[in-house]
Amino acid sequence: MRITKQSTDYQVYRILSDRQSSGEEIGKKLGITRSAVWKTVNKMKESGVKIESSGKGYVLIGKNELNPYEIADITFKRLGDHIDEIIYFETTDSTNEKAKEYGKPRTLIFAESQTAGKGRLGRRWESQKGGLYFTLSLDPKLDYTEMPKVTLIAGLSVAEALPEAKIKWPNDVLIRGKKVCGILSELYGEIESPLIVVGIGINVSNPIPDELKDYAASVSDFYSVGRREIFDSVLANFGKYYKKLLEGKWRDLRENFVNRCDTIGKIVKITTSAEEIVGVAEDIGDDGSLIVNGRRVYAGDCIHLRNYRFT
Repeated sequence: MRITKQSTDYQVYRILSDRQSSGEEIGKKLGITRSAVWKTVNKMKESGVKIESSGKGYVLIGKNELNPYEIADITFKRLGDHIDEIIYFETTDSTNEKAKEYGKPRTLIFAESQTAGKGRLGRRWESQKGGLYFTLSLDPKLDYTEMPKVTLIAGLSVAEALPEAKIKWPNDVLIRGKKVCGILSELYGEIESPLIVVGIGINVSNPIPDELKDYAASVSDFYSVGRREIFDSVLANFGKYYKKLLEGKWRDLRENFVNRCDTIGKIVKITTSAEEIVGVAEDIGDDGSLIVNGRRVYAGDCIHLRNYRFT
């Protein structure tokens, strides 16, 4: 399902979000017939929107539940300067893959579940119903070297939406040491004007496979919070931090990231495409790198080591 800011069904949803309205009132506002309003309302009902009809018109109920139109409404409110449309799936293979197939910026791809969710290094990301799985397709006017910072602000946006959450550099969010969110950013398209697709997967109340429970969890394992609340907060944070990044205010963002980063001070092993690096994670550089024993590391698979002794 594709919803844009201008689409009639979204405009009807916006009207009903404000107040109860009759088909005649909606039709006059949008310049369509009462029959067209009725058809649109039925379409919305089929997609999970709860609307009741009475002699006074249509009324929207259950607004605090996520449905395609509420996802669109939150997205346009929070990221309206950067996102013009959402594409919604009940199930898809991977929202990142769908974003790359679509190939257009200013889009958010959302899925209730994924059959081939992607993590770093080609790992599978478990994506059963109950979580939040979405990808932002952006065309930031940034230098190529600045692109990794988008991943960092995405992690910061999630961490600040969840009580107790910390960031494991560069792309995981933890609660009490267990992973509740993974982020996968990919560059796609022409090198002169690449898209950056930022995939975010958050375990909210979805089941965690037994073999992963030692190091992964759902947010609901720690406290009660709804998917809508988390989604709204993450996008609000991302909109604020993305604006700062585009304005060149990385220094402020870096300070926020450092305060949330669980990696700093830890002994870590970073696996890159070329080597393994073991040492103490000392700081986050002004370029977004992780500084390990004085050396800047820009990307890699990071593991926090316990009881490690240098030889």
